[in-house]
Amino acid sequence: MRFSSSQLERLFVTHQRAFFVAALSITRSRAAAEDAVHDALLAVASVATEPDDLKAYVFRVIRNKALLFLKQGRMASANQTDLEFIARDSLDKLDSEQTVFITQALKQLETLELHHQQVLIMKIFADLSFREIAEIMDSPLNTVTSWYRRGLKQLQEKLDEHV
Repeated sequence: MRFSSSQLERLFVTHQRAFFVAALSITRSRAAAEDAVHDALLAVASVATEPDDLKAYVFRVIRNKALLFLKQGRMASANQTDLEFIARDSLDKLDSEQTVFITQALKQLETLELHHQQVLIMKIFADLSFREIAEIMDSPLNTVTSWYRRGLKQLQEKLDEHV
């Protein structure tokens, strides 16, 4: 059975930020992340039959498109403001000391292993469940939770070094 474009549209409206953050966690570039999401949605819209779990399928296609962009070098050079962009909503509500801390944390986040970065970004900024992150990354749930714990520990150690 084929799914309707309205199903895909509702899914996009509901999960737009999470889709973008998932792509950004890989590409590190706003423009490339937006392009990856766009290309993924076009690809999914042309699928002949509805996947068992449309949301999980869209996330996997977004991840694949983002990885393809990364492999092909199709993105502009990423800079810190691209990661700060995903924290913008939070930063606007914080005082200057907290903003400095979050900005430092984002800088240190970029020094972590890619898997740790991706899991932390998707969990913290997209509020995805570990199960959703595992589906996106096509990795076992236990592995994803381990990456999260290790990433948090390494991030804390790096922040402690710079205090």
